[in-house]
Amino acid sequence: MRLKEALLRDWRRESFDEIDSYLLRAVGGRRPETVPAPLDAVYDRAERRRVAHLLHGDQDFDRFEGLEAARRFAAVTAAHQLAAWQEITAAFDAAGVAVAGNKGPFLGALLDRPAGRMPVTTDLDLLVAEEQVAAAVAVLESLGYIRGLNIQDHAFVRMSSRSVRELEQEQGSFGQLAPMCRLLKLPELDDMQPGIERWLPDRKIVWTSAGIRSVLSVDLHFDLGHRSASGVAYPIPAAELLRDAVTVRHRGAELRTLDADTMTWLLCYRAYLDTAVFGERRFKPFADAAELIRARGRAGAAWDTATDRYPHIAGPVARTLRFLTDECGADLGAPVPAPVPDADEAPAPCSAHIVVCHGWGSRERSAPWVAELRSQLAAADVTVEESAPFRDVADPLTVGAAVAELRERAHAVRTRSPGTAVGFVGVSLGSTVALAAALADPSPDFLVAVSPVVDPVAESTGDDGGWSFLGSAVSPAFAEDLTACSPGRRLDRVGCPVLVLHGGQDNERRTHDAHLLAAGAAARDGRSARQEFPAGNHTLDNAPVGAAAAVSTWLDRLGLVALRSGNRS
Repeated sequence: MRLKEALLRDWRRESFDEIDSYLLRAVGGRRPETVPAPLDAVYDRAERRRVAHLLHGDQDFDRFEGLEAARRFAAVTAAHQLAAWQEITAAFDAAGVAVAGNKGPFLGALLDRPAGRMPVTTDLDLLVAEEQVAAAVAVLESLGYIRGLNIQDHAFVRMSSRSVRELEQEQGSFGQLAPMCRLLKLPELDDMQPGIERWLPDRKIVWTSAGIRSVLSVDLHFDLGHRSASGVAYPIPAAELLRDAVTVRHRGAELRTLDADTMTWLLCYRAYLDTAVFGERRFKPFADAAELIRARGRAGAAWDTATDRYPHIAGPVARTLRFLTDECGADLGAPVPAPVPDADEAPAPCSAHIVVCHGWGSRERSAPWVAELRSQLAAADVTVEESAPFRDVADPLTVGAAVAELRERAHAVRTRSPGTAVGFVGVSLGSTVALAAALADPSPDFLVAVSPVVDPVAESTGDDGGWSFLGSAVSPAFAEDLTACSPGRRLDRVGCPVLVLHGGQDNERRTHDAHLLAAGAAARDGRSARQEFPAGNHTLDNAPVGAAAAVSTWLDRLGLVALRSGNRS
């Protein structure tokens, strides 16, 4: 088991020992009666593992002098976090930006934790819809939060279009966007400086002539999913979680957060990924998940709904629950799923897997007909994921790189789910990518081209060597790659059935490409088809139901939507 190995074996030259074993039992709520080392050594390790709050209330540690400093620090920082949240949420409400909190004081509110026994954190994790990130950043800036500031070992990232893209792609960043920070006065702790310095050496505090300052950072999350090592995205959009947010009253403040069931399966999912996939030895997510399950239970129906919506959480959640029971001794009060084969991701079996490649300037989840298609195919165990390689027209991915990414996604699906039919859906310039990817071996099992672009052309802007594509300035390298990757006259090498969809209101060039591609595909494969939507625009966004129905009906005729993994004829 990768999870067990990551936590229990040597990691970054730090061995797993009897103290860690003791703390893991504490994570499960069954701490041994005998403390395996001096109290200060155990407490120091618990601090580093961020589970010192589990020792509070223990008769042995109640006489430990460092505990008082920890309680004072926890109570004061919790109060400041609640005050910061009230200020932030009022500003967000005034700006019309939906926001909810995750983990930290929000989890503390769900568990009704006493202030002195709250895990000390110096950040607020806030969920915001991707399309409202810019507005959320503006709100935080208006409150005095600063971007690009580096204090001690905080890794703040200066925001730019490039740095945000790089941050999104890093393992373990989970869609986190440019942490903000602000310095808070903590006069309540000025007289505790020696104790804090001695007993809480890892805490992010700054000593100044005016007293102690605590760094409060705000992390904006627009997606709590992850990206695999092969680059495949498994999204959990914050916008979807925000629809089910609840309000909890805690210590005189109202906190908008996730409901207990959602918080629990998210913690289980993240705990597995942080440890087994991203290589961090972290006890706290397991402790939080176990405590929440013990306190609030685990509702099967709610978890089944989450797994249906996000199949990729099933494996990680099951393995986390199994680890809590088998290795931590946790009593979760409900049957634990049977062990599942270990892997980076373990999505539920599906009959087919579709990768939608969007066109110039389009983003993931921006097409209404794709959302409708996902809804129509959910009952048939068909998963739909999206790629938007050209969303940043100022610095787009090249077509060649987008083709390689599309083929990597197909390879990843076939590797983890042999027998699953894999198909590409290309929209506009995305159809160029899909067609080019289909020319190589192995071919996809099916291809859908929406308003296909068979032979895209970049135009020279003159003697200065500049190039333009669809009105946007592009690099000479992009223009050269565009020409090299165009499927053009190689269309006869596409070996899978093709469905061509196009709108009657599209321009003459795209209509010509649609007829050209459809005629060639039909001559090669009698399963290929074409459908025109007379009132449809270029991307068929004004015909979402009809376009989605055309795809699902065609897949049904191919015999794919009724197919089950491993039963392919």
